[in-house]
Amino acid sequence: MATIRKRGNTYQIRVSCGYDSSGKQIEKSITWKPAAGMTKRQIEKELERQKVLFEEKCRTGQFLDGNITFAEFTARWLKDYAEKQLKAKTITGYKNMLPRILAAIGHIKLSKLQPHHLMEFYNSLGETGVRP
Repeated sequence: MATIRKRGNTYQIRVSCGYDSSGKQIEKSITWKPAAGMTKRQIEKELERQKVLFEEKCRTGQFLDGNITFAEFTARWLKDYAEKQLKAKTITGYKNMLPRILAAIGHIKLSKLQPHHLMEFYNSLGETGVRP
């Protein structure tokens, strides 16, 4: 069940996703800001729609926490998608490249990953001694 809390001119939508192995409740949240010029009724209607959409994303596992690092996301992607959808030779190639990629950008949170991080990584590949 999702809950809504007004915070200034934005709204926080929180969804409980059960409990972890230690008994701590797992909650995910997003902040929604209404567009300028919306009436109170339009805000209520859109807020309810956003609440239902967010709750559905959490229930189906489509919502990724913004605090997940690139390394954690990569491990999850390999397990959930790559091993089921890709051929063994492709997965092997990806896993061989993974250590140097994770060394460069694995510590960055997905919500903070920017194109300039990738450009720095690409440029570093051109330096001597970096590529095997």
